[in-house]
Amino acid sequence: MNIYHKFINLPFEIPKPKMFEDPGSSFITYVGKDAVPQGLKEWLLGFNLTLSNVIEGFYSAPNGGEVPIHNDTITKPGEHDAVKINMTWGPASSVTRWWKVKDESKLIEIVHDQTEVNDGFAKAGIVPDIECYKCYTADPTDLNLVYEQVIDRPSLLNVGQLHSTFNPDPTQHRWTLSFTPLKDGNTIPFNNAIEIFKSCLEN
Repeated sequence: MNIYHKFINLPFEIPKPKMFEDPGSSFITYVGKDAVPQGLKEWLLGFNLTLSNVIEGFYSAPNGGEVPIHNDTITKPGEHDAVKINMTWGPASSVTRWWKVKDESKLIEIVHDQTEVNDGFAKAGIVPDIECYKCYTADPTDLNLVYEQVIDRPSLLNVGQLHSTFNPDPTQHRWTLSFTPLKDGNTIPFNNAIEIFKSCLEN
């Protein structure tokens, strides 16, 4: 069973942010609420959901650029399979990959205060309304690749599991805009999102 990704049909367009026209200087940036389509807010309200103020842009450069292997939760992979709604612009050869650790003792905790990942919050004027002070990763030799998908239209992604991107195209840039839907202020498990949005999912 695919517990990692589902394409979703949205009744509105997600425009590519202007800031995505330039090459990225980092694999992650934080995007202001002006990048949120009004239709997204209204659509989520129809499901009694809201949107986190943590809106992310992920960049994978040409010729082998990637977003490193990580999960997006403060819990270990599989403990809370939080969902995000992503839209990606890039070459058809670029992919998102999901990984499973062979031995949980090999997981590596990353505290973002000790890295540059969360530095962009202050620059973007964001006080996060979800917990994102740490995540997990692992050495690629300790992982098995379990799923891979070209993301070329709106999608639900399981970001509680370890995942990464890879862009092999020699010239084209890959950008992703990532939104976190919330239920009563909390992130939503992937399987719950499948049920909530079942009328909108592609087979």
